[in-house]
Amino acid sequence: GDHPSPPPLLLRHQRPSNSGELQPRRQLDLRYASQPFTLGIANMRAHRMLYKRDVVLSATLLCLGMMTDVSTAFLGPSITTASNPSSPLGTNTNTLSIANHNNILTIPQGGDNVNRGQAINTRMKAATAAANEGDSSGDVSNEQDIATAAFNLIKGCVGSGVLSLPAGVAAIGDVSSAIIPASAILFILGTISAYTFHLLGRLCQVEKDEAIEKGLSAENSQLSRAGSIGELWDYEVGSSSSWLVSLAIILTCYGTSLAYSIILGDTFKSMAETVGLTGIIATRRANVAAISLLGVYPLCCLKSLAALKPVSIIGNIGILVTALVMTVRALPGGAYSAASAATNFLSTLPADLQPSFGVTGLRSMKSLLVLSSTTATAFLVHMAGPEFYQTLRGASLSRFGILSAVGFGSVAALSTYMMCVGFLTFGGACKGMILNNYSTLDAGATLCRGLMGIALLGSYAFIANVMKGTIYQFFYKGKEVTDKVQARTTKLLVGSLTALALILDDAGFVVSFTGAILGSALIYIIPPFLFLKSTKRRLDSGTMEATRTLKVERMWNRFLIALGLFLGVAGGSMTVINTFFPHLL
Repeated sequence: GDHPSPPPLLLRHQRPSNSGELQPRRQLDLRYASQPFTLGIANMRAHRMLYKRDVVLSATLLCLGMMTDVSTAFLGPSITTASNPSSPLGTNTNTLSIANHNNILTIPQGGDNVNRGQAINTRMKAATAAANEGDSSGDVSNEQDIATAAFNLIKGCVGSGVLSLPAGVAAIGDVSSAIIPASAILFILGTISAYTFHLLGRLCQVEKDEAIEKGLSAENSQLSRAGSIGELWDYEVGSSSSWLVSLAIILTCYGTSLAYSIILGDTFKSMAETVGLTGIIATRRANVAAISLLGVYPLCCLKSLAALKPVSIIGNIGILVTALVMTVRALPGGAYSAASAATNFLSTLPADLQPSFGVTGLRSMKSLLVLSSTTATAFLVHMAGPEFYQTLRGASLSRFGILSAVGFGSVAALSTYMMCVGFLTFGGACKGMILNNYSTLDAGATLCRGLMGIALLGSYAFIANVMKGTIYQFFYKGKEVTDKVQARTTKLLVGSLTALALILDDAGFVVSFTGAILGSALIYIIPPFLFLKSTKRRLDSGTMEATRTLKVERMWNRFLIALGLFLGVAGGSMTVINTFFPHLL
């Protein structure tokens, strides 16, 4: 037709509502890869490959922190859709248009029972027909064993965001003993994050069990499973307030993109100095503007992100190489050691970047709030929690518990290691992006900057795609999104992000502030709130017994909500004070 080619999606089958009716639902099929900020990631199922001649490989990113998530989806026939705030990628739950040859079918999701029933029948027939015409090899299986899922979880959490953790320790003090409370905070919050992540799996199991109790067959109950926090919210709370989840996604993506813009400016500025460039071309602002115009904007305008798949590999390599380089540089007598300052890179650094130890000592304990805010981004993978549970082979709460423990334990260990190595090299001088501390003449650091810069450029495009999709749900719900609207939205987002990146120059501040406000909401508030709503509903209906253990757990979840509110308000405030008014600490 005349409408622009829409983003390709895969159909999902039906799920039960609280009234027992079947509602159609569709969702993207994603596979995990690495990402630098933890907003997180999605690993969704593909049941059938639709129309063999139209199947192409694409990649997409989900960010709730600073992680490189390059995901691939098997694409079916053209689908015109708005974006849904309840899905990690913003897929729409209101209307779905399938372009099949010359016919366009709009499927309302919600509305009266007659339309819903017609939509279900049509959708099931379309999926069946597509399966019959699709790949003869059968279904595409996305099930993961525990080891694979744990690796994907680790890749989703560990990214460029971990490079801001040394600055969080520096906010506590410039003595080596500061790493003790910092490490303790990281592991405590990591444990809580693992618990709330596991809560999401428990809620998914509740939905599945209730679907079976309401008379769905085993096959339909399997297909009706929640694939995102937003769908769990719809099930337990209701769709009328799902805009809260949408708002969290938009703001998380916006904060992540802003941090990327700042980091990219710093990265290419340092690389310009490395090759001997001087003048305006070697300034941070010029590089922010140039990268936005020549790199970020064109990538954000891409309709297919399949070409960006290699950034996943680059992101993984970048983190490993960076960890190795930071370890070597931190060794006694190394390239930044005061003992050999005459023969290393120390003399090439300005005074504010040189290692600083024992000047201010330990600060007040309230400075721990800055680190707690940054730490939230290191574990922000919860938007993909339901899909991790659904795709876990032999999914059960015990196996999901093992995944949560292994995955988050590994993330905590790796994050702590890189945090300590960076801090023990530069102490109180650690910048918001630790790579900024290293000399522009340091070949190893330059290699790390180049790898991370390429990875962030690709990640920027994926996050912008997620953010735009969610915005379309706000303003174009159930309507066609034209090329003109998409171009205007892209210009507005990239332009506003570039303007802010020209003003703000501390990526660590953006990471900490985003983690304080949005990380706290997605980790400490939303999962416990859903748990309390679910258990109250089941207690009121008599399907759950009010045991002492349950009462204790409900009290614990109320505490987590209070903790999340405190860390959000206090952590965000302390981050602002530490960045703009450090003399008050």
